[in-house]
Amino acid sequence: MPATSTPTIQDMVQRAQALLPRLRERAAATEALGHLPPETVADFRDGGFFRVLQPRRFGGMELDYGRLQLELCSTLGQACGSAAWVQMVVACHAWCLAMFPDAAQQAVWGEDPETLVGTAFGFSTGRGRPVEGGYWLEGDWVFSSGSDLCQWIILGTLVEQPGPPNMVWSLLPRTDWEILDTWHSAGLKGTASNDIRVKGAFVPYEFTLDRPFGPRTEPTPGSRVNTNPMYALPLNGFFPFNVTTEALGIARGAVDAFAGQLAGRGDRPNLVGRQLRMAESAAEVDAAEALIRADVEVIDRILHDGVPVEPVFQAKLARDLSFMVNLCARAVDRLTTAVGAHGMADANVVHRASRDLHAIGNHGVNNWEHQALNYTRARTGLPPIEMF
Repeated sequence: MPATSTPTIQDMVQRAQALLPRLRERAAATEALGHLPPETVADFRDGGFFRVLQPRRFGGMELDYGRLQLELCSTLGQACGSAAWVQMVVACHAWCLAMFPDAAQQAVWGEDPETLVGTAFGFSTGRGRPVEGGYWLEGDWVFSSGSDLCQWIILGTLVEQPGPPNMVWSLLPRTDWEILDTWHSAGLKGTASNDIRVKGAFVPYEFTLDRPFGPRTEPTPGSRVNTNPMYALPLNGFFPFNVTTEALGIARGAVDAFAGQLAGRGDRPNLVGRQLRMAESAAEVDAAEALIRADVEVIDRILHDGVPVEPVFQAKLARDLSFMVNLCARAVDRLTTAVGAHGMADANVVHRASRDLHAIGNHGVNNWEHQALNYTRARTGLPPIEMF
């Protein structure tokens, strides 16, 4: 997308706001298709939405991690949860790839900087084993959102070796993997979060990232060439931003829809009860946003003022993001039992929002018990329990 200057976060929010009417119109069709309609994909590509976290040296925008997700997702999610999810998840994969060795980045973006990358971090039968010069991968990986749009994929790979297994990220081209039609879900129906199968593929060391999760204080291989501090951020605590802030937009869209539905029901005897429900739900969504905005202020100081990343803050960040999703789901669930019989249709915005929010809450990194436990462990001097 040619441009004379790099768009700002506010520029991207304005582009997102302009898309909201079209995304709302397509929301039901997106669910029915099970993936984003071609028109939405074209809107995201033309508007640069997939390139917001990509390094500038490849023509990306390199917008601030944390603040970008908060502002952009809380806008797009108001119209279509599936579209917001795919936009930010696919966009964040450029942030992930920018941490890989430069050879991997050149392979993906060297000839076509608009090439998109998918991920699948959950392995079922998928495994890797060491071979000369790299790893041999085969098996199945689960939940690869938006992979139908992508020409490369990053797989969270459990490497079987003598002693404890190792975890690496492995980058594979589209010729080495296939998409299985497995995503038939109650929520986020339009995200095409299907499984991935690798029948056997060699991945050279320069296309891998060693132990991306877990304690890390040193720079990433990619941050040697991508000097923005966000490409050296540790994934623990920070990674969940990509799969949580959609919830704020979805919840706000549900509150707005409920208000619209309520406006024409002034003669109902339980009107006051519905008004109270809406007020409490709106307050919870506002509280959820305020919680994350406070964390974003800290991230801004890390990125711009050189403030060190403290383990307790990482644990708090993951805790807050998980709690934010819980608050949003709680707020919308309160409204789903007040929309009336006519509001029970699948296409009702409030019910769709509830389904989408519970799907977000069921993502592994949003597991409240895990994040709450690790926060307490960090506060009491105990090491974290790794999820991956």
